[in-house]
Amino acid sequence: MRLDEVTAEIRPRSDWEAVDLGFAMVRRDFWRCFTTWWLALLVPTLIAGYLLWDYPLLLLVLFWWCKPAGSRMVLFEISRRLFGEQPAWRSMWREIPRAWTRRFFYRFVWARFSPWLPVTLAVEDLEGLRGKTYRQRSGQIVRRGEGVVMWIYLASELVAAWLMLAILALVHMLIPDGQDSAWQLALDIWNPDDPLEIPLLIQRTVCACTMLAISLTDIFVIGAGFGIYINNRTWIEGWDVELAFKRLAQRLTKVVVLFLAFIAMGICGNVHAKESRAPAEVIKEVKENPDFKVHTVTEKVSKKKPGSSSAPGWLAGFGQMLSLVFQISAVVLLLGLVGWLLWKYRHVFKSRGAIGDGDDFKPSARVVMGMEVTSVSLPDDVPTAAWALWQQGKHQESLALLYRGSISRVIDLARVEIHESDTEGDCLRRVQTAGPAAHPDYFRGITGAWIRIAYAGVSPADAEVHTLCQQWPFGERRGA
Repeated sequence: MRLDEVTAEIRPRSDWEAVDLGFAMVRRDFWRCFTTWWLALLVPTLIAGYLLWDYPLLLLVLFWWCKPAGSRMVLFEISRRLFGEQPAWRSMWREIPRAWTRRFFYRFVWARFSPWLPVTLAVEDLEGLRGKTYRQRSGQIVRRGEGVVMWIYLASELVAAWLMLAILALVHMLIPDGQDSAWQLALDIWNPDDPLEIPLLIQRTVCACTMLAISLTDIFVIGAGFGIYINNRTWIEGWDVELAFKRLAQRLTKVVVLFLAFIAMGICGNVHAKESRAPAEVIKEVKENPDFKVHTVTEKVSKKKPGSSSAPGWLAGFGQMLSLVFQISAVVLLLGLVGWLLWKYRHVFKSRGAIGDGDDFKPSARVVMGMEVTSVSLPDDVPTAAWALWQQGKHQESLALLYRGSISRVIDLARVEIHESDTEGDCLRRVQTAGPAAHPDYFRGITGAWIRIAYAGVSPADAEVHTLCQQWPFGERRGA
């Protein structure tokens, strides 16, 4: 991977800007992405369509279930084009079997309903991670922009439904007059009193339109997920800084050429300024252009004959089906909103049972910011040992002991999920989210004292440290 060959601007973005970046990459190579998506699913769809010709709804469900195979092909395409590579069609054909077989059980069964699929698919396919390493990396990548990914995943299903209706209406309008007898017969036998008993021809047409709508929306969803993935790696790994240094080195090697180019541009600019005409002449010439001429078109509209506005009999059934689609979309949107709220505020449910006798909780970190936070690495009486170190003049060691002791206690006693990659700010946010069980006020005080002495070299007053030792809220003795 060479950052100096990227075909997009690499810089830290907000979550929705990252989504726009993914959309732009898909729009740039839309037909290529659309074709590669269908390369993975066209043959299986034709075979399944032949076998399930009389069961179009079952065919549609199977098609939706196998959608990740096409998603992998789109990801393969845009990821390589981002770094300046143009995959050959031979390599695309070789990638199709891997798109179906790579971690088949996990991707098509276990994690099929995962709302973070557009982002975690990049971790799985591009980084090649598996097992515990894959879970840790996915959690790190999804941490920024998880709400945006969930909204896009939910909205894509609703957009696909509405796009299906638009394609269906377009197909109906493009049927020539006099050649729609089969379609009209299906509409005539459709009973408005029972709109769910849809004729087989209409089911097949709706199934085909839905497949096309799913393919059109999924390529943009994968593009949005890849944009968020690139943005998160830019924030974490500093891709923009590395790329800036590389470009600076390239500019310094060509400083003489640039200097001569600037001189040439200045000379050409002076010559052009001397030959420029007056503004009034330029404006007059522009206004005389034929493009500014006003054209008037008059059209006659024929009057409708009496009684021609009556709607066909099948329109009532179509209206009921459209109303049903409205209701289903509203219910899905409401359920998605509730699910997103439950996920966003999941800490509220965790904090209620934070202190208890459950044995199923395992400490989430052993080393945080290079400091050991396990129970065996700390003395039984942390504040007393910390104050003794402070009186000996070992100020940083004293606050380090008090701070990592606080982290260890909130992990074991308050069940706070602190990860090894967390910073001081991350730990403080997790403690504040956990609620009173983690004593956030005390943790905020010890965090501030630790940051001042560790990063600014400013030692707090003796009274402040003595107060922190006296107000130690974790009175329970730790077990070895």
